[in-house]
Amino acid sequence: MQLASRSALAAALVIVTATAACGGDSTAPVAKVNLALHFDSLFVAAKSISASDTNFNFRANALSDLELPAAFGVTPASISMTTASGTESWKGFVFEEVLTNNGTPQDSGRLFIAYRDTDAHTLIETVVLADGSLVASSLMANDTVVVNASSSSGTITQTGTGASCDTPPTGLTNPVITTAAQATCVKATYSAALTLTFPATSGVDPALTQLSFPLTSFAGERFQDPIGGSPSRISGAWQRARVNRNRAVRAR
Repeated sequence: MQLASRSALAAALVIVTATAACGGDSTAPVAKVNLALHFDSLFVAAKSISASDTNFNFRANALSDLELPAAFGVTPASISMTTASGTESWKGFVFEEVLTNNGTPQDSGRLFIAYRDTDAHTLIETVVLADGSLVASSLMANDTVVVNASSSSGTITQTGTGASCDTPPTGLTNPVITTAAQATCVKATYSAALTLTFPATSGVDPALTQLSFPLTSFAGERFQDPIGGSPSRISGAWQRARVNRNRAVRAR
């Protein structure tokens, strides 16, 4: 998964998204398979609507980011999310992408993505640089309203790596899964804690103006690009945040 340019990566790398090539058990637990299929169906629906309503583009891409870790065998972590109105139970993933140059690791980034409800009508994404810096955080509410964080702080660190990832279940139609299968994927563990502030926005639950959670453990994945690279989910998420920020500035 290669960023638009290696120089751009060096200046500011991005997310942790999933790409995978995998050994491991070919039969993932039923719950994981069902979750991957669920996210796949949500992606297909959003992608179809986005053909006539571009407001659904962000949702379609974010659902791909959710589907990837589930497809390669990760169970989402339970997150005790503190909002402006109280504490809620969210679910989320962390995964890493390692970029290579002729097979040699050159840089990496991580992505945190969490969803509020089963169908992910509300979710957040945070892009993290190789040095741990938070590059961008976006909130998507009610499928189509996207808001960039006005402030963010926290940490997302890798605490270990393990065996090869699971093989994705059959029946997934998202082309991202085929692309992801070109990379080398191993299971990994992460520790994360975030505090995010979002501006009050029409059509968005006021509770979402303040979001934070304490240090939480995540089972995730680490994906290393194949020689020659492949499209970067990390770069894509970072770019979406930048595009939305530019639109917000022009709208003022």
